[in-house]
This record gives sequence, C-alpha cells and structure tokens, in this order.
Amino acid sequence: MEQTPYLKTEIPDNLVTITEKLRAKMQFLSDVQQAVAEDNDRLVYKLLNTKKYAALIEGATEAVDNQTESRLVSDIQDELSHHLAKHLIEYLQEKFPFFYYEEDELGVYQLQFGNWWDRRRFGILDPLTVNFIFGDEEYDMLAKSVALAAVNRRYHSDVIEDATRTNEGLHKLLDEQVARDEERRILQSEYQQLDDKRGLFQSQETKDRRTQVEARLSQLDALDEKASQVPELIAENNNLILYYSKEDTVLLYEQRAINETFGSFADFEHAVKNLYKDYVSQLPEKELGAEGGLLHV
Repeated sequence: MEQTPYLKTEIPDNLVTITEKLRAKMQFLSDVQQAVAEDNDRLVYKLLNTKKYAALIEGATEAVDNQTESRLVSDIQDELSHHLAKHLIEYLQEKFPFFYYEEDELGVYQLQFGNWWDRRRFGILDPLTVNFIFGDEEYDMLAKSVALAAVNRRYHSDVIEDATRTNEGLHKLLDEQVARDEERRILQSEYQQLDDKRGLFQSQETKDRRTQVEARLSQLDALDEKASQVPELIAENNNLILYYSKEDTVLLYEQRAINETFGSFADFEHAVKNLYKDYVSQLPEKELGAEGGLLHV
C-alpha cells in the first residue's frame, strides 16, 4: 500500500526571503538607532514615515509605505517623542511664541495658549507627527470668536447682554419698592373701608371693588416675594457676567497673539496645516556616519 505524504506543497523553501526581510528590519532598527544617536531628527522622521516624508518634503507622487517597519518601534514611541520634542519646541518658540508646553508624561506634551492669567489648555503637541492636536471645544471657541470680532461682537456677547438686561429689570423691581409700599397702604385702607360696608344690602359694585383690591394686594405680595430674592439673583448674574467677560478677554488675548505673529487667523491655520513640511524641511539633511550602527561599520 502506497504511503500518503504528510505534506504536499509546491512552494519552494523561503529561507532567502526570510533572511532578506529580517535583514531589512535589522537595517531599519539600526538606522533609527544611529539617527537618534547622531541627533539626526530629519532622518528619524523619514524613517518613521517614508511615504509622508517623500510626499511632503521631497514632493514625490509615489513612495513606498514603510509602516510595517515603523511598527517595530511602536513600543518606544513615548521615548522617541521625548527625544524629538527638544528641537521641535525650540523651533516652535520662534514660530508660535504664544504656545507653551507641559510634559506631564514621558513624550506627552500638553499645550497651553499664552502666558497670561487664566490661560486655556488648548490641546497637545505630537512630536512624532509634528502636529498640533487642538481640543475641539477650545479651537471652535477661538474660530467663532474670530468670526464674531469681524462684526464687533464677542463670543459671549449674547449671554452677557441677556444677564445685563435681567439685572436692569431686577434693579427696577427694587427701585419700585417704595411705590409698592405706598400703594399697599392705600389699598389696605380702602379694603378696610369696603369691609366696613359689608352687610345684607352690600352693592355689587362694592363686592367687585373688594375683589379687585384683593387681587392687586396679592400681586403686590408676589412682587415683594420676588424682590426679596433680587439681591441673590443680581449677585448670580454679576458672577455670570464676570465669568464670561473673563473668557472673552482670554479669547481676545489669543486673537491678538495670533494677529501679532501671523497677521491673520487664516495665516495661522495655514502655518498649523503645513507645520510638518515647514519644520522637517528646515532640519539639516545629513547622512548616517560610517562608524555608527550595527550595519554601518
């Protein structure tokens, strides 16, 4: 009886392929190691994403995607981010002088807008991709405030004006207290007189007037009850106005800082969009030294 083979395949031995792929991975790791050791940030960026580098820095329409190799250093991204941030932030100090950075974790840089009191946390800086990742709410507030400034409005103009009008009405309620007290005194006297006329032969006119006086006295009581809460309501609205006025002031500082540096918000957005290209292209372009790296000896 013929014995059935345990394996049937027409695929040739792939030892050469394995060796070539392993060598490519070792070459990549060696290049990254040497580029970091030689402070060659431009080459590090190229190695981390050759396709992006080729498109934005070299202007190539087609490029090999090396994300497979790039994933080899995925477990040291925080360390690489920390390393790359040094020169990047030195550059950003000149180009975006109103941004400040706090590294609260290794390689993680919180972005602060301005050095003024009550400045806003604005997002994060990603040194690996050379990118600002702005907080959606913070950026939207700034963009909207820029648009409103063009028509002489501020971000919180509506809510501040509403609170101001409310306070004006509340102050009027307080100012009318003396008049209400006098009206109550007169109505109470009249009511007493009407009450004295109660009897079997009381006219309908007297009854109707008593009802009117009672209703108006109830209205005055309600107004006095509301007036008793006015100081607290006015204080709450004043705190609201102060809070939103401070926010508008901070937004105004941000707009002024952008305009002083870039001339317009549109030019600021353009600079943010092109940050990777502008930064990486100005880094010195250097070849790896022949003496370093596992495969460069």
